[in-house]
Amino acid sequence: MVLVFDEDCGTGIPKALWLVGYTTHNLFELGWSGKKDIEWLPWVGQNGWLLFSYNRKQLEVPTERNAIIDNRVGVVYLTTGEESAPRVLLLLLKKWGALELLDDGIERPFVRFLHPNGHITETYRGVQLPQSQWKQRKLL
Repeated sequence: MVLVFDEDCGTGIPKALWLVGYTTHNLFELGWSGKKDIEWLPWVGQNGWLLFSYNRKQLEVPTERNAIIDNRVGVVYLTTGEESAPRVLLLLLKKWGALELLDDGIERPFVRFLHPNGHITETYRGVQLPQSQWKQRKLL
């Protein structure tokens, strides 16, 4: 599994995970910082990478949501962007195995929400990836 971190996550957590042997990238290292989400989301999907983000608003912006769907991206959103970096790092270390199972076992596109208590859910406060939309596109 390759876990890609968007700009909102910074570089510290992906670097720390990399240093202990996990395969990670961040948008800064990939040269995608400052680009619109719809410009780099296709690369994440084409490479089969898993995206980690704090930016749940991607699901509310039609062009960004469609980029996730059309490019078959798997995304894990942290439900709160207010966690400290050490807590997020510890959470990701504890949940790495579960993330690998998602990455290998869930048909893309998919969205999951990682809660600070370690629970992973398909919805958060009523927000989810509208599956009917991507399944209809799949039939076209």
